[in-house]
Amino acid sequence: MNKPTSWRILPRQRILGSTRQLTDVSLRAALYAGVFALAALAGNAAADPRAEGASPLAGAHPARGSRAAKDVLLVHGAFADGSSWSGVTRRLERDGYTVRAVQLREQSLADDAALVRHAIAGIPRPVVVVGHSYGGIVISEATTGAANVVGLVYVAAFALDQGESIQGVITGYPPAPALKHLIVDDQGNATLDPADFVQHFAADVPRDEARALEAAQHPISVSILGTPAGVPGWKTIPSFYQVSTNDEAIDPNLQRSFAKRMGAHTIEIAASHVSLVSKSGAVAELIERAAGKQ
Repeated sequence: MNKPTSWRILPRQRILGSTRQLTDVSLRAALYAGVFALAALAGNAAADPRAEGASPLAGAHPARGSRAAKDVLLVHGAFADGSSWSGVTRRLERDGYTVRAVQLREQSLADDAALVRHAIAGIPRPVVVVGHSYGGIVISEATTGAANVVGLVYVAAFALDQGESIQGVITGYPPAPALKHLIVDDQGNATLDPADFVQHFAADVPRDEARALEAAQHPISVSILGTPAGVPGWKTIPSFYQVSTNDEAIDPNLQRSFAKRMGAHTIEIAASHVSLVSKSGAVAELIERAAGKQ
Protein backbone atom coordinates (compact mmCIF):
# COMPACT_ATOMS: atom_id res chain seq x y z
CA MET A 1 0.00 0.00 0.00
CA ASN A 2 1.26 3.48 -0.79
CA LYS A 3 2.23 5.81 1.97
CA PRO A 4 -0.57 8.11 2.92
CA THR A 5 1.20 9.68 1.47
CA SER A 6 -9.85 33.48 0.34
CA TRP A 7 -11.40 38.83 -1.68
CA ARG A 8 -10.93 41.29 1.08
CA ILE A 9 -7.60 42.74 -0.02
CA LEU A 10 -5.28 44.08 2.59
CA PRO A 11 -2.17 46.05 1.76
CA ARG A 12 1.18 44.45 2.12
CA GLN A 13 2.83 45.63 5.29
CA ARG A 14 6.30 46.56 4.23
CA ILE A 15 8.05 49.49 5.87
CA LEU A 16 10.52 51.16 3.53
CA GLY A 17 13.86 51.61 5.14
CA SER A 18 13.15 49.01 7.78
CA THR A 19 12.22 46.00 5.69
CA ARG A 20 14.86 43.38 5.43
CA GLN A 21 15.32 40.18 3.54
CA LEU A 22 16.07 37.11 5.53
CA THR A 23 19.41 35.61 4.72
CA ASP A 24 20.07 33.49 7.78
CA VAL A 25 19.41 29.88 6.82
CA SER A 26 18.18 28.75 10.22
CA LEU A 27 15.64 31.57 10.46
CA ARG A 28 14.40 30.79 6.96
CA ALA A 29 13.96 27.21 8.01
CA ALA A 30 11.99 28.27 11.08
CA LEU A 31 9.79 30.49 8.95
CA TYR A 32 9.45 27.91 6.22
CA ALA A 33 6.49 25.98 7.18
CA GLY A 34 3.82 27.93 8.92
CA VAL A 35 3.51 31.05 6.94
CA PHE A 36 1.83 29.73 3.91
CA ALA A 37 -1.48 29.93 2.21
CA LEU A 38 -2.85 32.09 -0.40
CA ALA A 39 -5.54 34.07 -2.04
CA ALA A 40 -7.13 33.04 -5.29
CA LEU A 41 -9.07 34.79 -8.01
CA ALA A 42 -10.72 31.68 -9.31
CA GLY A 43 -10.41 27.95 -9.31
CA ASN A 44 -10.67 25.30 -11.92
CA ALA A 45 -13.94 23.88 -13.14
CA ALA A 46 -15.31 20.92 -11.23
CA ALA A 47 -13.61 17.67 -11.98
CA ASP A 48 -13.14 14.18 -10.71
CA PRO A 49 -9.99 13.87 -8.59
CA ARG A 50 -8.43 11.25 -10.87
CA ALA A 51 -8.97 13.53 -13.85
CA GLU A 52 -6.94 16.20 -12.05
CA GLY A 53 -4.08 13.94 -11.10
CA ALA A 54 -5.38 12.80 -7.72
CA SER A 55 -4.97 9.30 -6.41
CA PRO A 56 -6.82 7.88 -3.39
CA LEU A 57 -4.46 6.28 -0.90
CA ALA A 58 -6.34 5.28 2.22
CA GLY A 59 -9.81 4.08 3.17
CA ALA A 60 -12.39 6.79 3.81
CA HIS A 61 -13.83 7.48 7.23
CA PRO A 62 -17.61 7.66 7.37
CA ALA A 63 -19.06 11.05 8.30
CA ARG A 64 -19.00 11.37 12.10
CA GLY A 65 -21.81 9.43 13.68
CA SER A 66 -23.05 8.69 10.13
CA ARG A 67 -24.36 12.28 9.89
CA ALA A 68 -24.03 13.84 6.47
CA ALA A 69 -23.28 17.57 6.32
CA LYS A 70 -24.54 20.23 3.92
CA ASP A 71 -22.53 23.03 5.57
CA VAL A 72 -18.84 23.69 4.94
CA LEU A 73 -16.57 26.15 6.77
CA LEU A 74 -13.39 27.11 4.91
CA VAL A 75 -10.27 28.42 6.66
CA HIS A 76 -7.47 30.07 4.70
CA GLY A 77 -3.83 30.29 5.66
CA ALA A 78 -1.06 32.88 5.57
CA PHE A 79 -0.80 35.55 2.85
CA ALA A 80 -4.50 35.15 2.08
CA ASP A 81 -8.13 35.65 3.01
CA GLY A 82 -11.34 33.71 2.47
CA SER A 83 -11.39 34.35 -1.27
CA SER A 84 -8.60 31.84 -1.76
CA TRP A 85 -11.44 29.33 -1.76
CA SER A 86 -13.42 30.98 -4.59
CA GLY A 87 -13.10 28.07 -7.05
CA VAL A 88 -13.86 25.49 -4.38
CA THR A 89 -16.80 27.57 -3.14
CA ARG A 90 -18.37 27.72 -6.60
CA ARG A 91 -18.22 23.96 -6.95
CA LEU A 92 -19.64 23.27 -3.49
CA GLU A 93 -22.47 25.78 -3.87
CA ARG A 94 -23.34 24.34 -7.26
CA ASP A 95 -23.67 20.99 -5.56
CA GLY A 96 -26.04 22.35 -2.89
CA TYR A 97 -23.71 23.04 0.03
CA THR A 98 -23.89 26.13 2.23
CA VAL A 99 -20.37 27.58 2.35
CA ARG A 100 -18.81 30.08 4.74
CA ALA A 101 -15.21 31.33 4.74
CA VAL A 102 -13.63 32.95 7.78
CA GLN A 103 -11.20 35.86 7.72
CA LEU A 104 -8.20 35.21 9.94
CA ARG A 105 -6.10 38.01 11.44
CA GLU A 106 -2.91 35.95 11.39
CA GLN A 107 -1.47 37.65 14.47
CA SER A 108 -1.84 34.79 16.96
CA LEU A 109 -2.94 31.19 16.80
CA ALA A 110 -5.25 31.65 19.80
CA ASP A 111 -7.09 34.57 18.19
CA ASP A 112 -7.46 32.80 14.86
CA ALA A 113 -8.73 29.63 16.54
CA ALA A 114 -11.24 31.70 18.52
CA LEU A 115 -12.59 33.20 15.28
CA VAL A 116 -13.10 29.76 13.79
CA ARG A 117 -14.59 28.37 16.99
CA HIS A 118 -17.11 31.24 17.00
CA ALA A 119 -18.02 30.53 13.38
CA ILE A 120 -18.54 26.84 14.12
CA ALA A 121 -20.79 27.67 17.09
CA GLY A 122 -22.97 29.75 14.76
CA ILE A 123 -23.74 26.75 12.56
CA PRO A 124 -26.58 24.68 14.12
CA ARG A 125 -26.16 21.71 11.77
CA PRO A 126 -23.45 19.18 11.01
CA VAL A 127 -20.50 20.89 9.33
CA VAL A 128 -17.22 19.97 7.65
CA VAL A 129 -14.30 22.27 8.51
CA VAL A 130 -11.50 22.70 5.98
CA GLY A 131 -8.05 24.28 6.41
CA HIS A 132 -5.31 25.10 3.92
CA SER A 133 -1.70 25.30 5.06
CA TYR A 134 -1.50 27.37 8.29
CA GLY A 135 -5.30 27.05 8.38
CA GLY A 136 -4.79 23.38 9.22
CA ILE A 137 -3.29 24.31 12.58
CA VAL A 138 -6.20 26.67 13.19
CA ILE A 139 -8.90 24.10 12.49
CA SER A 140 -7.18 21.51 14.65
CA GLU A 141 -7.15 23.98 17.53
CA ALA A 142 -10.70 25.23 16.97
CA THR A 143 -12.59 21.97 16.60
CA THR A 144 -11.68 20.10 19.78
CA GLY A 145 -14.97 19.38 21.54
CA ALA A 146 -17.12 20.79 18.70
CA ALA A 147 -19.97 18.29 18.55
CA ASN A 148 -21.37 19.46 15.20
CA VAL A 149 -18.12 18.99 13.26
CA VAL A 150 -18.42 15.72 11.37
CA GLY A 151 -15.20 15.91 9.36
CA LEU A 152 -11.91 17.79 9.01
CA VAL A 153 -10.20 18.33 5.67
CA TYR A 154 -6.56 19.35 5.44
CA VAL A 155 -5.42 20.83 2.11
CA ALA A 156 -1.60 20.76 1.93
CA ALA A 157 -1.84 21.79 5.57
CA PHE A 158 -0.14 21.53 8.93
CA ALA A 159 -1.76 19.09 11.33
CA LEU A 160 0.06 19.56 14.63
CA ASP A 161 -0.31 17.44 17.74
CA GLN A 162 -0.46 18.84 21.27
CA GLY A 163 2.73 20.67 22.23
CA GLU A 164 4.13 20.77 18.71
CA SER A 165 5.03 23.98 16.89
CA ILE A 166 5.78 24.80 13.29
CA GLN A 167 9.43 25.34 14.16
CA GLY A 168 9.60 21.89 15.67
CA VAL A 169 7.92 19.83 12.97
CA ILE A 170 9.97 21.23 10.08
CA THR A 171 13.25 20.08 11.61
CA GLY A 172 14.96 17.73 9.24
CA TYR A 173 13.21 19.02 6.12
CA PRO A 174 15.08 21.23 3.65
CA PRO A 175 14.18 24.93 3.29
CA ALA A 176 11.57 25.39 0.59
CA PRO A 177 12.19 27.37 -2.62
CA ALA A 178 9.01 29.41 -2.05
CA LEU A 179 10.39 30.64 1.26
CA LYS A 180 13.92 31.39 0.11
CA HIS A 181 13.68 35.20 0.40
CA LEU A 182 11.02 35.87 3.02
CA ILE A 183 10.55 39.53 3.89
CA VAL A 184 9.88 40.55 7.50
CA ASP A 185 8.84 44.10 8.40
CA ASP A 186 9.58 46.04 11.59
CA GLN A 187 6.33 44.78 13.15
CA GLY A 188 7.39 41.15 12.85
CA ASN A 189 5.09 40.27 9.95
CA ALA A 190 6.26 38.15 7.03
CA THR A 191 5.43 38.16 3.32
CA LEU A 192 6.82 36.23 0.38
CA ASP A 193 9.27 37.64 -2.12
CA PRO A 194 7.24 38.48 -5.27
CA ALA A 195 9.34 36.38 -7.63
CA ASP A 196 9.32 33.38 -5.29
CA PHE A 197 5.55 33.68 -4.93
CA VAL A 198 4.98 33.43 -8.67
CA GLN A 199 7.70 30.92 -9.54
CA HIS A 200 7.43 28.54 -6.60
CA PHE A 201 4.47 29.18 -4.29
CA ALA A 202 1.87 29.35 -7.10
CA ALA A 203 3.86 27.66 -9.82
CA ASP A 204 0.89 25.98 -11.52
CA VAL A 205 -1.35 29.07 -11.57
CA PRO A 206 -1.35 31.26 -14.72
CA ARG A 207 1.23 33.99 -14.24
CA ASP A 208 -1.17 36.92 -14.47
CA GLU A 209 -3.32 35.37 -11.75
CA ALA A 210 -0.29 34.49 -9.64
CA ARG A 211 0.97 38.09 -9.86
CA ALA A 212 -2.45 39.39 -8.79
CA LEU A 213 -2.44 37.01 -5.84
CA GLU A 214 1.04 38.10 -4.85
CA ALA A 215 -0.01 41.78 -4.91
CA ALA A 216 -2.80 40.97 -2.43
CA GLN A 217 -0.67 39.12 0.12
CA HIS A 218 -1.83 39.18 3.73
CA PRO A 219 1.14 39.12 6.16
CA ILE A 220 1.47 36.69 9.04
CA SER A 221 3.13 37.26 12.40
CA VAL A 222 6.42 35.41 12.77
CA SER A 223 5.55 34.79 16.45
CA ILE A 224 3.01 32.16 15.38
CA LEU A 225 5.81 29.86 14.27
CA GLY A 226 6.93 28.98 17.78
CA THR A 227 3.45 28.75 19.34
CA PRO A 228 2.73 25.26 20.71
CA ALA A 229 -0.51 23.65 19.63
CA GLY A 230 -3.23 22.43 21.95
CA VAL A 231 -5.19 19.18 21.81
CA PRO A 232 -6.18 18.75 18.16
CA GLY A 233 -9.68 18.02 16.89
CA TRP A 234 -8.36 15.32 14.56
CA LYS A 235 -7.85 13.07 17.56
CA THR A 236 -11.62 12.41 17.65
CA ILE A 237 -13.01 13.71 14.34
CA PRO A 238 -12.68 11.80 11.04
CA SER A 239 -9.97 13.45 8.96
CA PHE A 240 -9.19 13.78 5.26
CA TYR A 241 -5.91 14.99 3.76
CA GLN A 242 -4.83 16.24 0.33
CA VAL A 243 -1.11 16.04 -0.39
CA SER A 244 0.34 18.37 -3.06
CA THR A 245 3.16 16.40 -4.64
CA ASN A 246 4.76 19.43 -6.36
CA ASP A 247 4.58 21.63 -3.26
CA GLU A 248 7.56 23.97 -2.90
CA ALA A 249 6.32 25.48 0.39
CA ILE A 250 5.55 22.51 2.65
CA ASP A 251 7.52 19.39 1.90
CA PRO A 252 5.23 16.68 0.48
CA ASN A 253 6.81 14.10 2.76
CA LEU A 254 5.94 16.20 5.78
CA GLN A 255 2.38 16.37 4.48
CA ARG A 256 2.33 12.60 4.15
CA SER A 257 3.57 12.18 7.70
CA PHE A 258 0.68 14.30 9.02
CA ALA A 259 -1.85 12.29 7.03
CA LYS A 260 -0.43 8.96 8.16
CA ARG A 261 -0.39 9.94 11.83
CA MET A 262 -4.03 11.06 11.68
CA GLY A 263 -5.11 7.91 9.88
CA ALA A 264 -6.66 10.26 7.36
CA HIS A 265 -8.33 9.32 4.11
CA THR A 266 -5.65 10.68 1.80
CA ILE A 267 -5.37 11.70 -1.83
CA GLU A 268 -2.34 13.00 -3.70
CA ILE A 269 -2.59 15.66 -6.40
CA ALA A 270 0.17 16.78 -8.76
CA ALA A 271 -0.15 20.43 -7.71
CA SER A 272 1.74 23.32 -6.18
CA HIS A 273 1.07 24.54 -2.65
CA VAL A 274 -2.06 26.27 -3.96
CA SER A 275 -4.01 23.23 -5.04
CA LEU A 276 -7.20 24.93 -3.83
CA VAL A 277 -6.67 27.33 -6.75
CA SER A 278 -5.15 25.16 -9.46
CA LYS A 279 -7.04 21.94 -8.67
CA SER A 280 -10.21 23.26 -7.05
CA GLY A 281 -12.41 20.49 -8.46
CA ALA A 282 -10.40 17.71 -6.83
CA VAL A 283 -10.26 19.59 -3.52
CA ALA A 284 -14.04 20.16 -3.59
CA GLU A 285 -14.59 16.47 -4.30
CA LEU A 286 -12.59 15.50 -1.23
CA ILE A 287 -14.60 17.96 0.89
CA GLU A 288 -17.84 16.44 -0.38
CA ARG A 289 -16.58 13.02 0.52
CA ALA A 290 -15.83 14.22 4.04
CA ALA A 291 -19.38 15.63 4.18
CA GLY A 292 -20.77 12.15 3.64
CA LYS A 293 -21.76 12.43 -0.01
CA GLN A 294 -22.70 9.07 -1.39
